[in-house]
Amino acid sequence: MVRSPKITWNGYKINRVKSFKYLGIHVDDRLNWLEHINKHGEKTIKMQQNLKRMACGIWGISQIHRWTLYKTVIERMLAHGSSASCLNPTFKMKRKLSLIQRPFVLHISGAYRTTPTAALQTVLGISPLQIQLQFEARFTSIYRLRIPLPPIITDTQPHDLEMKATGWSTHPSEHLKPNQISFEDGEAYIARKDIINIFIDGSKAEHGIGAAYCVLTNDLWAYKWPAKLNDNNNVFQAELTAFHEAVI
Repeated sequence: MVRSPKITWNGYKINRVKSFKYLGIHVDDRLNWLEHINKHGEKTIKMQQNLKRMACGIWGISQIHRWTLYKTVIERMLAHGSSASCLNPTFKMKRKLSLIQRPFVLHISGAYRTTPTAALQTVLGISPLQIQLQFEARFTSIYRLRIPLPPIITDTQPHDLEMKATGWSTHPSEHLKPNQISFEDGEAYIARKDIINIFIDGSKAEHGIGAAYCVLTNDLWAYKWPAKLNDNNNVFQAELTAFHEAVI
């Protein structure tokens, strides 16, 4: 309820503002950088509309050109000032950046509006915007500004690393041999007498994609079925093919 003091400079009144722009960076009174991201988001909406005028789902520039425009124009514009704003983004910032990126990945892919954002990012090979900006912020801090990062960012727990699987020497789709089936490496296996056990697998490697299943009765090799699929098939189709043939 207290009126703020009046500040003048050479007879000009200086008004109090909640944010100001300097060298393309919007600085707010709380220094949480949400204002900066919101202003950049408003710009991207206009650019996304211009991009839709150049290309729609079935006409205009190709998908690779749309992808290139996003990486070289849109993402570079959003990355301006990321070394200060995205070094350790908050949950609100991450959510806002995800909302900014979603219409672009939808337009590049031509997918339905109900498609999950994570799936579109995986298919297009585009990193989540918050992860990309955070990477560039850390890179700038370490290599250009020579600023050590906070412990919350630099510390890495050993249990976060994925361990490499051991026990398999060759890929099943390349060499289908009986000795590749092992009950020691993998999930626990309990043998039951007079029960048919069927093991299936669908795998994809650089030499092709294959599906196979084998039938064991009382731990004895009873039947096997290997097949090579078309190179256009994916690993999920290979798994389903093995399931289908095994059920038959």
